[in-house]
Amino acid sequence: MDVMNNFFCLLAVVICLVCVFFLFTRKQERKDVAISDGMAMSGRTYIILLAITAIVAAAVRIFQLGSVPGGFNQDGAMAAVDAKALASYGTDRYGMRLPVHLTAWGYGQMSALLSYLLVPFIKLFGFSPLVLRMPQLLASIAGLVCLYLFIRDVFGKNMALVVLMFAAINPWHILQSRWILDCNLYPHFFVIGIYFLYKGLYKRLYLFLSMVFFGLCMYCYGISIYTMPVFLLMACIYLMLAKKINLADTLLCALIYLLIAGPFILVMMINFFQWDTIETPLFTLPYFPDSVRSNDILFFSGNIASQLVQNFKSLMNVTLLQVKDLPWNDIQGFGTMYLFSMPFTLLGIIVLFKRHRKNPGAILAFFFLLTGIACGLLTNGVNINRINIIYYPIIIFTGIGLYETVCWFSISKWCLLESYMLVFCMFTNVYFTSYAEEIRGHFHGEFGSALESVADADVDRYYITAYYDSMDLTEILLLFYHQIDAEYFQGKKDTGELPFKEKYIISNMQYINADPSENAAYVVSAEELGYFNTDLYNMRQFGNYYALTPK
Repeated sequence: MDVMNNFFCLLAVVICLVCVFFLFTRKQERKDVAISDGMAMSGRTYIILLAITAIVAAAVRIFQLGSVPGGFNQDGAMAAVDAKALASYGTDRYGMRLPVHLTAWGYGQMSALLSYLLVPFIKLFGFSPLVLRMPQLLASIAGLVCLYLFIRDVFGKNMALVVLMFAAINPWHILQSRWILDCNLYPHFFVIGIYFLYKGLYKRLYLFLSMVFFGLCMYCYGISIYTMPVFLLMACIYLMLAKKINLADTLLCALIYLLIAGPFILVMMINFFQWDTIETPLFTLPYFPDSVRSNDILFFSGNIASQLVQNFKSLMNVTLLQVKDLPWNDIQGFGTMYLFSMPFTLLGIIVLFKRHRKNPGAILAFFFLLTGIACGLLTNGVNINRINIIYYPIIIFTGIGLYETVCWFSISKWCLLESYMLVFCMFTNVYFTSYAEEIRGHFHGEFGSALESVADADVDRYYITAYYDSMDLTEILLLFYHQIDAEYFQGKKDTGELPFKEKYIISNMQYINADPSENAAYVVSAEELGYFNTDLYNMRQFGNYYALTPK
């Protein structure tokens, strides 16, 4: 894989350098002819290619969605648990009524939009991995649709097809669409907002609709508090100077945006100024006294200059260099964009300023990229999740670079198509085989299966080992796999059983006196089996974990 990537990277660099040379030296007439010859196709052929691309994009995101990735990420489980509580009682799992921002781990907080989007799915279809992954999947597909429509309206249908083809097989886009994490909604709502913003330059209704999506972005990810305004400010100044919008449009847009985003902004103010929680008839604006999230922001660092340098290195690592990130964010050897794509990305940026600098939509796409760069510089130690808003603009500029290459070298379209289809097939093979097994471990699959196997056991009490010595993590997975009622968890509901804290004991087994006569179930690690007379229990093994019930 490394040899192939190195060869493809070298070839891509050479091709892009030649394209840049042609771009700045060939005459305008020759350039236009080359472009028209390079992407000429009939309307029927275009529709067929578009349909194939859409089918491939949907298939690779839907296939085995309920089982791959196996297990469930703890943040996704937490969003689902809070969504179940919201669906049942209109509160989070702690009993806070309609919170604007979720308590999550207490010290961490979590964005709330994902949990609210999960509510109708849970009410209609129940509580299962497939159902819980549907909102993220649908948001990802909506992002692809709006990406295509935006590029079509700004650059034309041929470039839109190239961009969509690249996005359809893009590793980052595929991975994030198949598991749930609150922040992964952010780039999709952002690109939907940009699509409507551009359409709004010609029909004002869409301009105001874009503010709704930009406002909702604030509930996708906390860093939106200092990244969303960066984009909106740049776009506002540019569009007003270009006389694409007027002052009245701007003020109405600001009003709509603030009406949608206002409650989230107030939550951030409450926590910055350490005000008390505010309860309104519609929602709750919580104060999180134990939050440490401000430590993630550059301006709250002890040494801003040193941290800025580190942030720049992190930004380069997760974008241009595509250094291996967390296991659930990318796959070794493929990166976020396929490792040989970045020369085309840089070519796309050059092409934009050479050919499209007077196009408002192109400038908005560039502002999208600048917002992602600002996110990387202002957020300490970014990984792929934290800087996810940069990947749609990277996809856009990579597509522009690929399109430019095809226009100069007509034969290159077959070489590029075959190269990308080769790595895409290799990627999907790894994703659904060896990577699927690997990620199941990272997503607590064995421990979760052990918990699930005893969820309906006819016992009075459960003893659960502290998974990775973390009480919080164990509790979240327990609430998720046993689908614990929120009010029972809070101690408000009498079910005729022991209270939650008495029925579910989370502790390492060295602190528990396992009594064979007690009607209790156990979930323990293999190392803890020595505390039991295993002849007295029914045992089921799940990797390194065992579920025990009395015989």
